Order: sequence, then C-alpha cells, then structure tokens
Amino acid sequence: MNSTEVCIPEQVFSFSGQTTVDTWSLKDERALSAIARYSNWLVEELHLCIQRIRDLVDFFPFWQHRRRTGRPPVRERDLMVGFLLRQLFDSTFRQTQAIMDCFMDYFGLDRVPHHTVLSRKNRSRRWSIIWKRFHKFVLELLPKRKVIIATDATGYSSRKRGWKETPYAIRANQDWVKLHAAIEVAHFVVLSYSMTKSNVHDSQLFETVWNDLPENVIPKRSVADSAYNGESCLHVAKGHGATPIHGIKKNAVYRHHPETEYQRMVNFATHWPNRYAEMYGMRNHAETAFGMIQSSFGYRIRCRTEAGRKNEVHAKVSSHNIRMLALMSFQMEY
Repeated sequence: MNSTEVCIPEQVFSFSGQTTVDTWSLKDERALSAIARYSNWLVEELHLCIQRIRDLVDFFPFWQHRRRTGRPPVRERDLMVGFLLRQLFDSTFRQTQAIMDCFMDYFGLDRVPHHTVLSRKNRSRRWSIIWKRFHKFVLELLPKRKVIIATDATGYSSRKRGWKETPYAIRANQDWVKLHAAIEVAHFVVLSYSMTKSNVHDSQLFETVWNDLPENVIPKRSVADSAYNGESCLHVAKGHGATPIHGIKKNAVYRHHPETEYQRMVNFATHWPNRYAEMYGMRNHAETAFGMIQSSFGYRIRCRTEAGRKNEVHAKVSSHNIRMLALMSFQMEY
C-alpha cells in the first residue's frame, strides 16, 4: 500500500521550486520533535522545579514573629523549602532532612531542621494559613487572562486504594481529605480549592471554590460533570461571567421555551451535540490535573492529625502549581 503524496508550495521551505513529501514522513517528524521536547523536559524537570522553589520562597513574605529570648526558632522559609522538597521527592520527614542537607548551600539554609521539627510544624494550624497565602502568591505571578475552568473533586488518604478505586458508598465512611478544586484547562493550574470530609457533596463547595478565584483570572467557560448541574451551581458560573457547560441527565427533555439555566443548557446540547461534546470534553482536564498530582507527588498522605493531613494536601497543590510554572517557562524557551 503506497502512502499519499502531497504537494507543498515553496513558501513552506527556504529553497526554490516545489517538492513532494510523504505524509507519513511529516507525521513521523512531528512525532519525533514532540518526543524530543518531552525528553528534554524530563531531563530539566527536577532542576527547573528546584530553581522555581528557591525563587518563590525568597520573595514570599512570611511575617514570622521572632522572640528576643530563648532558642531562636527555625525560619519558616526553611520549613517551606523542606515541605516542598518532601513532595517533590515523595519522601518521609526523615528522608527530607537528608535531602535538605544536600541542598543546604543551594537554598541558603541557616540550619537544617530536624525531622521531628518538620513533623510538628506540619501539623500546626498556622501553616494552613501560610499555605493559602502562598497559593495566592504563586498565582499572582501569572498575567491577567481569560480561562476555561474545570471543576471537580478528588480525595487523599493513607489507604492503599486510591480515590477512583474506592466505591462511592465506602468513601463517605472513611477518613478521606476531599479536595474540591477549580482547574485552568489550558495549563492544568489549580486556581482555587477547598478541603472537606469525604461525605460532603461536590456541589456544596462549588460557590466557595469559584468565589476564591484569583483576581487576574476572567472565567470564560465552566465545565463540570453532572454533579454540578443544579441551578445554584449554574447561577454561580453565570454570575462570574462564564458560560456553564455541565453534565446533563440522560432523560433530559428539550424545552421550546426554557425558563431555567439547566433547560437552556439542555437545549444547547440538543441543537449542537457535537459542539457540546467538544466543550464538555474539556472537563477531563481536571481529572488529568489530579492524576498529575498523584503520580508526581503521591496519592497517599502520611500524617495522622487532621491539620497535618490537610497541610500535606496544601503542599501537594502548591508543588503541582510550581511544577506547572516550571513547565510553562520551559515551553516558552523551547
């Protein structure tokens, strides 16, 4: 079977005349270039992430109170470096102490905190506030832009089975930390998030997550599954200027005179099913972002206290955003 030949004009190349190029050759060359860029990213990923961590913690204001008497406390900057390195290497607190010894000069650490100090500080409620401030600080570095937002939820626990592998009926009775997040579809960045117990329905936190979006984001479209097809969720998306493209029920009926936002969305899906399917398919980017977090920084949490478990999830989200910032800078260079 012969491959198809296409005629390409001379403007495409820098030499005179015309030539015929095998389409399979173009496809292979495109694939090889993408593979080469991905290979370069895998080589530079760790270095770029560590460099981004150092730059962010140097400019982030910690506002730490220092006592004039007694033993000097560990700098919160050094603690954040340890928490982020722990997620980056998916290590324990004891292993994190050894890793910080290796990077002591690179990060300019005064002294490496003991692993017991890391564990104790991680379960403090003050660090929950610091993580929220740090999350907003990282997102403020991005330019003002229009975005498509995918909203979904996932869970983290110390169990061997992940969130997807656990049945719905069992999740509500287990000690999961449920993460409700709004994901930027284009760059997989977590724009805002909130954490609850596993028995809280997804739609109950939709308004909270959307009201916490950064100011440099202009929502253009909201994509979510059928758990968010209630009128309250649709009105929240419309109130932020976004067009809701949420999942609809299988028994949805077309209305000649729609009165609610849900009925208008059903009419749109009925009139233009291909356009609706294409827009709604972007909802999978939220699942992709959750998969990136779990594959890069682990899907299990090791802490036992409630505050420590939530702070560990805070660290995972911030580490993921730092990794996405490093990826965006890498794509601009290459």
